[in-house]
Amino acid sequence: MRLPSPVDPELYLGTVTHVTASQVQVNFPRATAQPGRRGLSRGGVGDFVFIDCDRVKLLGRVIETRIPDTERLSVEPHLGEATDPNPIGRVQLLAAVEQGSHQLARGIPAFPRIGDSVHLADGKLLATLIRNAVAKIGDITLNIGRIDAADGVDIYLPPEKIFGRHAGIFGATGGGKSWTLATLLQELKKAGGRAILLDPTGEFVNIDSVDSVFVFGAPDKDQRLVHFPYRKITEDDLFSLFRPSGQSQGPKLREAIKSLKLVATTGAVVPQGVTYFDGLVTKRGRARKPFYDAIKANSKSIHSPYCDFDIASLPDQIKAECVYQSDRDTPANFGTVDPTTAGYCETLISRINTQIHSPELECLFQTNGTSLVDEIESFIDDPSRDIAIISFRDVRFEHNTREILLNIIGRYLLGLARAGRFRRQPLVAFLDEAHQFLGQTVGDEYGSTHLDAFGLIAKEGRKYGLTCVLATQRPRDIPHDVLSQLGTLFVHRLTNKQDRDTVESACGDLDRGAAQFIPMLGPGEAVVIGPDLPASVPVFVHAPTSPPDSRGPTYQEFWKGRREARISSSNTQEGSAKDAEQLSHDP
Repeated sequence: MRLPSPVDPELYLGTVTHVTASQVQVNFPRATAQPGRRGLSRGGVGDFVFIDCDRVKLLGRVIETRIPDTERLSVEPHLGEATDPNPIGRVQLLAAVEQGSHQLARGIPAFPRIGDSVHLADGKLLATLIRNAVAKIGDITLNIGRIDAADGVDIYLPPEKIFGRHAGIFGATGGGKSWTLATLLQELKKAGGRAILLDPTGEFVNIDSVDSVFVFGAPDKDQRLVHFPYRKITEDDLFSLFRPSGQSQGPKLREAIKSLKLVATTGAVVPQGVTYFDGLVTKRGRARKPFYDAIKANSKSIHSPYCDFDIASLPDQIKAECVYQSDRDTPANFGTVDPTTAGYCETLISRINTQIHSPELECLFQTNGTSLVDEIESFIDDPSRDIAIISFRDVRFEHNTREILLNIIGRYLLGLARAGRFRRQPLVAFLDEAHQFLGQTVGDEYGSTHLDAFGLIAKEGRKYGLTCVLATQRPRDIPHDVLSQLGTLFVHRLTNKQDRDTVESACGDLDRGAAQFIPMLGPGEAVVIGPDLPASVPVFVHAPTSPPDSRGPTYQEFWKGRREARISSSNTQEGSAKDAEQLSHDP
């Protein structure tokens, strides 16, 4: 189908009078309003325009309009006087349409010349040119929203342009960030994609597009209670939870883990010369060489980073480790109990006993519900399920459980990706409130974990078929090395200057002129930016058919109810007082 020319004489605005490397200044003689109407009739700030450069038509956006200082008073109303102002404006250069082409292309192949004509862009044609630039006929596309240059004109993007290089959703509270995330999930499901959303607040668990919801607390209908088996977490995660001191407790904890891994690996076949008692390795007075030989013979399993051993035996095994490394009379044997080390380890032993039985860490150390690892495997293998949500609503904040657990799950997904599970069936991992879980270090000087799982997914997951979408209201708290990996950005209203500067510095496609619009975006409106898009365009994201529960406190409902209850109670008391007074006067 042949498209009309982007340059329409009926939409002529004016001519170019000044040219720079990124902007042009334009006369707007046709922009003044008709008598009786206010302001510019067209060519206002935010309008898209096409500049006629002969064989190339340049797309631009009006970022400033004004009249020369010498004509400022010409717009003042004077009875009986006809005003004749001469508006001028600045236009940001965005992209180009080559002659004979039906799509926008990035870059400016030819700069305007003074005297080139400027025309208002037709919204429908602009949406078509953008779609042609990012998708081929027959490609699957996602209906993201409506381009604000024309009412009712939808903008479609293929999944590769949104998720192929990771994506970010940024916006202050109330800007529409959660709705955009829900709309992307909804459109992804319609297109036949597959995704897992890690939901810190539980606001997405009831949206219609979800097939499976996994929770770590009391499940509602159609939700599944799960736990993440501690045998799949790493020793570093365990150290972050138990926080051993570096000088005495840390080494003994690591030795205890090594001994219990030996028990788990050898099972009933006890290595010759090694003594097991009630699932523990006994060291006191025993020969050292057989133990170290057994450790060496089973080094592959013992040096695995995962905690594949009986966690309930860990406190007692730490006690068993508190012996002298050699016996005074028999140097080849372990010595007797070292009371100093045993005393140092008492607080660690007590802390471990408390934590592995605490309700806050049931999601790791208890077998409530089913294994999340098994549930994720089942979800991946089930072609009938598209969207799964892992809700952290009931995970406690104590012991940094939320951060560590989410990081564990992210690392597990990356492990599946590295094993090739997503090469033929790509998976998109959504993370809401991403600033809470990226670039953070939890723990203390004796034992800490850097929350790097989603940073690693952003850096290397793409080549394995695992991409991520990070949603946050604080982009300034996202590490710069992670931000630089995000391809497509949905930028809603950002009122904090640091946030805007962070987005601008991380994205080469967003210059300062376009960034000026970000604080003024309306609810649900976002600037869509990406290296695969011909230009950054503002889009009104479609409201999801099933929105997330992002409501805040119901002040009106609650306060009105309390006020009405007080009025009713006061009226009842007054009525009772009048009845009592009346009775006192009756004969």
